[in-house]
Amino acid sequence: MLFATLITPWDSRKWLEFSDTEDYLTQSKIPLDNREFWAPHHSVSFNPRPFTVPLFYKMAGSDPVSIVMLQKYIHCLSTWFLVFSLLLLIDTGIFRYFLMISVYILMSWWTVAGWANQILSESLSLSFLFFWIASFILAWKKSKWYYWAVHLLIMVLFSFTRDTWPYLITLWYFLFSLSAFFRERSLLKPSILFFALAIVLFFVQQNTAKTGQRLRVPLINNIAVRIISNDAYTGWFRGKGIPCADSLVKKYRKIDINQDADRHKIWNLYGNREYEALWNWVNDKGKTEYMKFMVTHPSYTLLLTESSRQRERIFAWDLWYSGEVAGYSKELSKVFPAFSPWWILFANLLLIVQFFRKKKLILIFPVILSFVFMVNVFISYNADALEVERHLFVTVVMIQLIVFLSLAILADSLFINPTYKQTEIL
Repeated sequence: MLFATLITPWDSRKWLEFSDTEDYLTQSKIPLDNREFWAPHHSVSFNPRPFTVPLFYKMAGSDPVSIVMLQKYIHCLSTWFLVFSLLLLIDTGIFRYFLMISVYILMSWWTVAGWANQILSESLSLSFLFFWIASFILAWKKSKWYYWAVHLLIMVLFSFTRDTWPYLITLWYFLFSLSAFFRERSLLKPSILFFALAIVLFFVQQNTAKTGQRLRVPLINNIAVRIISNDAYTGWFRGKGIPCADSLVKKYRKIDINQDADRHKIWNLYGNREYEALWNWVNDKGKTEYMKFMVTHPSYTLLLTESSRQRERIFAWDLWYSGEVAGYSKELSKVFPAFSPWWILFANLLLIVQFFRKKKLILIFPVILSFVFMVNVFISYNADALEVERHLFVTVVMIQLIVFLSLAILADSLFINPTYKQTEIL
């Protein structure tokens, strides 16, 4: 897989299309002993990012070609580690081979592998997601303190690839703490400890996001895309003192984010001095007021007011960001996505039934994973309504992964292993 990935050609001009690329490279050139690398401040020409991606870009010498090569190595390493750990959950040989081959094929799909060719956060974010899941399984199954220490390091690096991940990380440990309390007490102490650490990490990352004004752009996107187009929503924010409301309504009332010209209109908001009062309001009060709005408007938060066309963006794949499909991934585009969201529902129902029969926590593992990434849909969509496809392509990827894992676990739990049964009797 590594060899095939390294020889796959890529379009080196694609990363010149994004201002985000320059922000990552700029931050990667800041010395590590400077606080500005870890929690940088915003400036007119620089939008700070969480530190993990710039850290690895620094390891590659801040050179785009070297970064692409590094991302390809890390992508393949994370795939190997994920396969290694997932096999710890399966006992039967034939189902272990099924899971191993399925995961390697999935990770070679352009929707996953293609991001390694781009100088954006998606590749490392996805790789560290797989590292995080794999290291948790390894620590869970081996129950050694040093595996938990490795998992902690990966958790921190994973969290600081994107500002929405801390929400999911905290939810993950909370759900596993509950599950361990009822079914597997040996996992209870580390789950509670990591739940507490996740809360601390959440507030640390929120503080760095505030320092770098990293929430400003996503919130402005939400205002332009989802708030201004609705009279009732606009009136609510008028009551909270949002500035420039009349100008926003005039320019963005009929915005269509599927049109490039309209997307450029939104991007022009970021540096337009006419809206400086709006920026200041977003930085000072915007997040607090937006959170209040979501609590008091559940239909907005649960995406019930979004059109079916807009909600379809949640299940995006083969996006243009990575360029044209190339190399051995071409054939896989005919295979994936192999499973629709309905497969997740069906698999989860079977797993829950089997869980009540067998009483084994492993059977509920894919169910917890499914719930966490369902919540991620609402978090990411409400965090930035303009970049839904880019932030939620992971949804389709996780659907494929969870279904493969669910099928392997279900088949393994139903398979009667004579050797295991004999050992159990003895």
